[in-house]
Amino acid sequence: MIKVYLDWNVMAQMKGGYQNDLLKALSKKDKFFIPYSTSHIGDILSSYSEDIEQKKRINEDLEFITSLTGNHCLSNNGKQVSLNISDPKALFQQRVDGKDFMTGFSLDLLDEILNENELTKGIGKSLVSLLKSIPIDGAFIDAIENPESGKYLNQMLPELKENPTMEGFFKSFGKMYQNFNEKEDYKILREVTQKGLGIKRDKIFNDDNPYSIIDKAHNKLGVSLDKYIDNSKNAPEWFNKISNEYIMLDMHGYQEDTVKVKENKRKETFRNTTEDSFHSAFASTCNFYIINDKKSYKKTKQIYERLKINTVVFKPDEFLDYFQKYLNIEHTAEHFKIAFELIKTNNFFESKDENGVQRFYIFPYFLFDFFNKIVVVQSNENEKPIILLSKFTPTNGNATHFLEIKILVKMLNEFFGNDIENKGDVLDKELETENWAGRIWKLDDIQFKLMALNGYFQLYLDI
Repeated sequence: MIKVYLDWNVMAQMKGGYQNDLLKALSKKDKFFIPYSTSHIGDILSSYSEDIEQKKRINEDLEFITSLTGNHCLSNNGKQVSLNISDPKALFQQRVDGKDFMTGFSLDLLDEILNENELTKGIGKSLVSLLKSIPIDGAFIDAIENPESGKYLNQMLPELKENPTMEGFFKSFGKMYQNFNEKEDYKILREVTQKGLGIKRDKIFNDDNPYSIIDKAHNKLGVSLDKYIDNSKNAPEWFNKISNEYIMLDMHGYQEDTVKVKENKRKETFRNTTEDSFHSAFASTCNFYIINDKKSYKKTKQIYERLKINTVVFKPDEFLDYFQKYLNIEHTAEHFKIAFELIKTNNFFESKDENGVQRFYIFPYFLFDFFNKIVVVQSNENEKPIILLSKFTPTNGNATHFLEIKILVKMLNEFFGNDIENKGDVLDKELETENWAGRIWKLDDIQFKLMALNGYFQLYLDI
């Protein structure tokens, strides 16, 4: 199956009837595997209110996600990004229940949290009392009292100047977190960043190579963000790398997001930028990422190019053009026809060793909605070549889902008839074993063998 990730704007437009052609194309359930992620839930949360009509709209949004994705959900558990079956309504309710966690965050709240756990009960008061007594570093106090730097720090960390202790820091940090995600305070941080580095927002905003401007500014001041960013915590390193690159581009002014909070309107705050950065990371586990937000589209393309991520970023119209040219193959026989036509071309790169020659054909098609690479092996010991269909997996999405193999085998069974060992459709328990037995079909004198080697599925054509 072809894995496609959609941003929330595209999903919402499909639900609202504004992307009917795209919805029709992606409704081919046996062709496309479309997951959602916890960031879609975060996007919907930004429009949450107690209004009855709004709750109804949100419920319809969540039901649409279920109908489109079959509840296949990408989530980050702190160590890896996993794909599971999760009800979006249940995930949304979890986010609603926890949305005020940082409101009023303080050391006293930390004491309450510690006392709720049997393992930490009893140590809360002594730990919190100790933290309250620790003064803030003198250099930090000097920065707060400095007229120039204090102007921004006092805005971002309110009340810390009056209470320069760890107690004051925790209270101020809680308010800063809340103001970033509920108000417009992220603008202050962006302004400080751009002013401090001498970057002009109007120059970088639409530049073709924003990284050259950012790198030049950092080198001039001897600043290295990598020195202060630890990409190994709270998520896989690749996930943090993508999301941090996204926020860095926005913070430095490249295609910076609108930050605006109006009463009874969807909030546009740092939370939105954060969720978009996570979308870019989640999408790198799929073959295609379809975005309809111009700013997110441009930022993601810049990041994928810099980090050499092979997920293709498309706007809806671009994806539909690609779909019509390369993906809209209705009949199984057409896949075989395209495969043999590709082998006749000179569009390959070659590798030679003492055993023979290998030719690699890379193409924009997904043969049998799965394979996007052909390898022709000509051994020195065998006159007949071995042809195998394989695939380039997404940069951060190496795992093949059971559903993909189940549908691939079903397609081949319908074309060839049942496999020669009459195993038929794939059962769940088959793929739980380390060495999958695969399937073998025969047509005239050609044998077709579907196998898994080191977790990679390949179709061998023994001519």
